[in-house]
Amino acid sequence: MPFWTSALSEPRRSHRFLLTLPNLVSADGAHSYQQYLAKTAGKPSYQITATEHKFLGNTYYYPGIVTWQPVSIQIVNAVNPDGNQILMDALAGSGYLQPDKQEDVFFNPAQAPSTVNKSAALRVVGDVKIEELNGEGGPIGTWTLQNSFITDAKFGDLNYDNDDLLNIDVTFRYDWAEYVSGEAVSAAVDL
Repeated sequence: MPFWTSALSEPRRSHRFLLTLPNLVSADGAHSYQQYLAKTAGKPSYQITATEHKFLGNTYYYPGIVTWQPVSIQIVNAVNPDGNQILMDALAGSGYLQPDKQEDVFFNPAQAPSTVNKSAALRVVGDVKIEELNGEGGPIGTWTLQNSFITDAKFGDLNYDNDDLLNIDVTFRYDWAEYVSGEAVSAAVDL
Protein backbone atom coordinates (compact mmCIF):
# COMPACT_ATOMS: atom_id res chain seq x y z
CA MET A 1 0.00 0.00 0.00
CA PRO A 2 1.53 3.40 -0.97
CA PHE A 3 2.28 5.80 1.89
CA TRP A 4 0.00 8.55 0.52
CA THR A 5 -3.15 6.45 0.99
CA SER A 6 -2.68 6.23 4.77
CA ALA A 7 -3.20 9.25 7.02
CA LEU A 8 -0.81 7.69 9.56
CA SER A 9 2.12 7.59 7.16
CA GLU A 10 4.16 10.55 6.03
CA PRO A 11 7.47 10.79 4.20
CA ARG A 12 10.50 12.32 5.87
CA ARG A 13 11.14 15.91 4.83
CA SER A 14 14.62 17.36 4.36
CA HIS A 15 13.76 20.69 6.02
CA ARG A 16 12.67 19.16 9.35
CA PHE A 17 15.78 18.70 11.47
CA LEU A 18 17.71 20.06 14.42
CA LEU A 19 21.51 20.08 14.53
CA THR A 20 23.14 19.98 17.95
CA LEU A 21 26.82 20.87 18.36
CA PRO A 22 26.96 20.69 22.17
CA ASN A 23 30.43 22.00 22.99
CA LEU A 24 31.05 24.59 20.27
CA VAL A 25 31.47 27.64 22.47
CA SER A 26 33.96 30.49 22.17
CA ALA A 27 36.80 30.48 24.70
CA ASP A 28 35.35 33.47 26.54
CA GLY A 29 31.91 31.80 26.71
CA ALA A 30 30.28 34.80 25.01
CA HIS A 31 29.39 32.93 21.82
CA SER A 32 27.95 29.45 21.35
CA TYR A 33 26.46 27.60 18.42
CA GLN A 34 22.65 27.92 18.29
CA GLN A 35 20.39 25.36 16.55
CA TYR A 36 18.60 28.03 14.48
CA LEU A 37 21.86 28.71 12.61
CA ALA A 38 21.80 25.33 10.85
CA LYS A 39 21.19 25.57 7.13
CA THR A 40 22.09 22.09 5.84
CA ALA A 41 23.31 18.88 7.44
CA GLY A 42 24.51 15.81 5.64
CA LYS A 43 23.46 12.51 7.14
CA PRO A 44 25.95 9.78 8.00
CA SER A 45 26.86 7.16 5.43
CA TYR A 46 29.10 4.15 5.44
CA GLN A 47 31.04 2.07 2.97
CA ILE A 48 32.00 -1.59 3.29
CA THR A 49 35.12 -2.68 1.47
CA ALA A 50 35.09 -5.95 -0.45
CA THR A 51 37.89 -8.45 -0.31
CA GLU A 52 38.20 -10.73 -3.28
CA HIS A 53 39.31 -14.32 -3.32
CA LYS A 54 40.11 -16.22 -6.51
CA PHE A 55 39.53 -19.95 -6.64
CA LEU A 56 39.46 -22.27 -9.66
CA GLY A 57 38.93 -19.52 -12.21
CA ASN A 58 36.19 -17.75 -10.23
CA THR A 59 36.25 -14.61 -8.10
CA TYR A 60 34.38 -14.49 -4.80
CA TYR A 61 33.82 -11.39 -2.69
CA TYR A 62 33.63 -11.07 1.06
CA PRO A 63 32.63 -8.04 3.09
CA GLY A 64 35.55 -6.28 4.73
CA ILE A 65 36.02 -3.14 6.75
CA VAL A 66 33.28 -0.60 7.49
CA THR A 67 34.33 3.03 7.00
CA TRP A 68 32.03 5.87 8.00
CA GLN A 69 32.14 8.79 5.56
CA PRO A 70 32.62 12.43 6.68
CA VAL A 71 29.54 14.57 7.33
CA SER A 72 29.34 18.17 6.11
CA ILE A 73 27.11 20.84 7.56
CA GLN A 74 26.45 24.44 6.65
CA ILE A 75 25.59 27.06 9.23
CA VAL A 76 24.76 30.73 8.89
CA ASN A 77 27.64 32.89 10.09
CA ALA A 78 25.92 35.31 12.44
CA VAL A 79 27.41 38.40 14.04
CA ASN A 80 26.26 37.19 17.45
CA PRO A 81 27.01 34.38 18.08
CA ASP A 82 30.20 34.94 16.10
CA GLY A 83 30.72 31.76 14.04
CA ASN A 84 34.25 32.78 13.07
CA GLN A 85 35.26 33.10 16.73
CA ILE A 86 33.58 29.84 17.74
CA LEU A 87 35.44 27.85 15.08
CA MET A 88 38.79 29.57 15.62
CA ASP A 89 38.49 28.84 19.35
CA ALA A 90 37.58 25.23 18.50
CA LEU A 91 40.78 25.00 16.46
CA ALA A 92 42.83 26.33 19.37
CA GLY A 93 40.96 24.06 21.78
CA SER A 94 41.86 21.09 19.58
CA GLY A 95 45.53 21.76 20.37
CA TYR A 96 46.52 24.04 17.49
CA LEU A 97 49.04 26.69 18.41
CA GLN A 98 49.56 29.52 15.90
CA PRO A 99 53.14 29.80 14.60
CA ASP A 100 53.63 33.24 16.14
CA LYS A 101 52.63 31.84 19.57
CA GLN A 102 54.89 28.79 19.37
CA GLU A 103 57.92 30.89 20.23
CA ASP A 104 56.27 31.79 23.56
CA VAL A 105 56.37 28.11 24.57
CA PHE A 106 60.14 28.24 24.94
CA PHE A 107 60.06 31.34 27.14
CA ASN A 108 56.92 30.61 29.17
CA PRO A 109 57.08 27.48 31.30
CA ALA A 110 53.30 27.69 31.92
CA GLN A 111 52.58 27.21 28.18
CA ALA A 112 53.20 23.65 27.01
CA PRO A 113 53.91 22.94 23.36
CA SER A 114 50.90 21.42 21.65
CA THR A 115 49.55 20.07 18.40
CA VAL A 116 46.07 19.08 17.31
CA ASN A 117 45.17 15.82 19.02
CA LYS A 118 42.10 13.59 19.13
CA SER A 119 41.39 13.89 22.85
CA ALA A 120 41.27 17.70 22.75
CA ALA A 121 39.41 17.77 19.43
CA LEU A 122 36.68 15.49 20.84
CA ARG A 123 36.26 17.67 23.94
CA VAL A 124 35.85 20.79 21.81
CA VAL A 125 33.04 19.38 19.65
CA GLY A 126 31.21 16.74 21.69
CA ASP A 127 28.88 14.24 20.04
CA VAL A 128 27.19 15.86 17.04
CA LYS A 129 23.45 15.06 16.87
CA ILE A 130 21.18 15.34 13.85
CA GLU A 131 17.56 14.96 14.89
CA GLU A 132 14.92 14.42 12.20
CA LEU A 133 11.45 15.75 13.00
CA ASN A 134 7.91 15.06 11.86
CA GLY A 135 5.41 17.77 10.84
CA GLU A 136 4.43 18.33 14.48
CA GLY A 137 8.03 18.83 15.61
CA GLY A 138 8.31 15.39 17.21
CA PRO A 139 11.48 13.34 16.87
CA ILE A 140 11.34 10.56 14.28
CA GLY A 141 15.01 9.63 14.45
CA THR A 142 18.33 10.84 15.81
CA TRP A 143 21.80 10.30 14.37
CA THR A 144 24.71 10.68 16.80
CA LEU A 145 28.24 11.00 15.41
CA GLN A 146 30.46 9.25 17.94
CA ASN A 147 33.95 10.67 18.60
CA SER A 148 33.42 13.49 16.11
CA PHE A 149 35.96 16.21 15.39
CA ILE A 150 36.27 19.00 12.83
CA THR A 151 38.43 18.26 9.81
CA ASP A 152 37.49 21.19 7.58
CA ALA A 153 36.07 24.68 8.12
CA LYS A 154 35.39 27.11 5.28
CA PHE A 155 34.32 30.58 6.31
CA GLY A 156 32.64 31.52 3.03
CA ASP A 157 33.45 34.08 0.36
CA LEU A 158 32.86 37.81 0.46
CA ASN A 159 31.35 39.33 -2.66
CA TYR A 160 30.05 42.83 -3.44
CA ASP A 161 27.80 41.42 -6.18
CA ASN A 162 25.31 39.62 -3.92
CA ASP A 163 23.57 40.10 -0.62
CA ASP A 164 23.23 36.45 0.40
CA LEU A 165 23.81 35.27 3.94
CA LEU A 166 27.39 34.35 4.71
CA ASN A 167 27.73 30.66 5.54
CA ILE A 168 30.33 28.46 7.18
CA ASP A 169 30.87 24.95 5.83
CA VAL A 170 32.15 22.48 8.42
CA THR A 171 33.14 18.86 7.87
CA PHE A 172 33.21 16.32 10.68
CA ARG A 173 35.05 13.02 10.85
CA TYR A 174 33.79 10.48 13.37
CA ASP A 175 34.46 6.86 14.31
CA TRP A 176 30.89 5.59 13.87
CA ALA A 177 27.30 6.79 13.88
CA GLU A 178 24.39 5.57 15.97
CA TYR A 179 20.78 5.85 14.91
CA VAL A 180 17.84 5.79 17.30
CA SER A 181 14.30 5.78 15.96
CA GLY A 182 12.26 8.53 17.61
CA GLU A 183 9.21 8.41 19.86
CA ALA A 184 7.01 10.00 17.21
CA VAL A 185 7.48 6.95 14.97
CA SER A 186 6.40 4.53 17.73
CA ALA A 187 3.38 6.68 18.64
CA ALA A 188 2.15 6.78 15.02
CA VAL A 189 2.43 2.99 14.68
CA ASP A 190 0.43 2.41 17.90
CA LEU A 191 -2.58 4.36 16.59
